[in-house]
Order: sequence, then C-alpha cells, then structure tokens
Amino acid sequence: MKILKKLKLGDFLIIVVLLIISFTPFYMLHNQEKADDQIIGIVKINNREVKRLSLAKDQKWRYQKNGKINIVQIKKHKIRVIDANCKDQVCVKEGWKSESGDTIVCLPHKFLIELKNKNQIDDNK
Repeated sequence: MKILKKLKLGDFLIIVVLLIISFTPFYMLHNQEKADDQIIGIVKINNREVKRLSLAKDQKWRYQKNGKINIVQIKKHKIRVIDANCKDQVCVKEGWKSESGDTIVCLPHKFLIELKNKNQIDDNK
C-alpha cells in the first residue's frame, strides 16, 4: 500500500504507456493475419492475366497449354510452383512466397505469379 501512495502522476503515466507498448506486437500480429487473407496471386501468361488465386484457401492449380505445364500449390497463406516441365526449374526452386510484391517467374513458359494485396489491384484493366 505504501508503494501506491508514493506513485506520482508521471509514474502512473509511464506504467500505462509501457503496458500499451507491450501489447503492440500482439495487435500487429493479429492484423497481419487478417491481411494475409487479402493477398491474391495474379497469374499471367505472356503478360496477360489468366487466373487469380486467393492465398486464404489451400489449393492446387494446374496450368497447361501448348505442352507447357506449371502446377501451383497454395498452403497456409503461401504459394509456390511445385512442378513445371521447363528445363531450368527456376520457378520450382524459388520456393514459397507470401508477401505482397513477391513474384514467381518461369521464363521458358512466360509464366508469372505476382502477389498483390486486394486493395492494390486495379480491376479496370
């Protein structure tokens, strides 16, 4: 009880500020989880959009045309190319991507996956 009587207004404010700062990481992580639901993988072939894939849903998607095959996997809000029939396999070796602005490219197939936040997408194109 003596400690509470010795606390001044400034001490109390410092304690409140420190408590608020201590909960900031929790708040930021919680909001990041919600933002992950907003990431979209835009698949383009020859710079022409062919598919939009939400990272919120685990799935596999296969693109096949003119003998060119790319298989995309989405799992736990991440995306990767798991198989392609190109020689260099660079797109497969790139691994998992999950951040807005990330890309996966298969040059031999002119295949591109670009990750964007839903609010960054211009639907007028």
